[in-house]
Amino acid sequence: MSHKVGVLGGTFDPIHYGHLELAEAAGRLFDLDEIILIPAAVPPHKQHRQITSFSHRIAMLNLAVQRRTALHVSSIEKLLPVPSYTIETLQYLRIHSVESMNLYFITGADAFLEIESWKQYKDVLSISNFLVFTRKGNKTEKLYNFLNQLGYQQRADSWINRNTKRSVHTSSYSLPSISSSNIRKRIRRGKTVIDMIPDAVYRYIVTNELYDR
Repeated sequence: MSHKVGVLGGTFDPIHYGHLELAEAAGRLFDLDEIILIPAAVPPHKQHRQITSFSHRIAMLNLAVQRRTALHVSSIEKLLPVPSYTIETLQYLRIHSVESMNLYFITGADAFLEIESWKQYKDVLSISNFLVFTRKGNKTEKLYNFLNQLGYQQRADSWINRNTKRSVHTSSYSLPSISSSNIRKRIRRGKTVIDMIPDAVYRYIVTNELYDR
């Protein structure tokens, strides 16, 4: 029997309720057995930006998932070459997991529409299924056209690639609009972030004087 594992990557600087709700919604909507949150050690598109240390971001993630039993945190990208590429993370997961594991990469439509810019994107699509969250509007039609171009055919509520047999599932589930960059700005300006991040994460940020400048 297949073990369905959701994978949610990101910088998580810091982790917030938008990330957590996305992960848990993916678990509920697509019947996943577990969801792994994987912080990027050095994201390729942020190599020249100052990022909070990996140890701080891992610590905040662990605090955020304490009472969320379906969510797990992995530090595997600390072991892999930098910058952190999705293909290398997925290959590592495949090699070091049970044969029955089926990967489901969780992402938004905006990111998925840029997948051709990812390193070895065809290999990424052949290793993992995708769970793509869309906002209502014309982006959905654009996504469907793009899936056709990539060789996916619609079957019931999912898309199947005729060559790799991997699937893409889409959802327009409404998620909170929160960004880590906005949280950092608000903390710097002394504004409240009480509705954006878990209390334990906020206390950690204050104790360790993160985002003060």
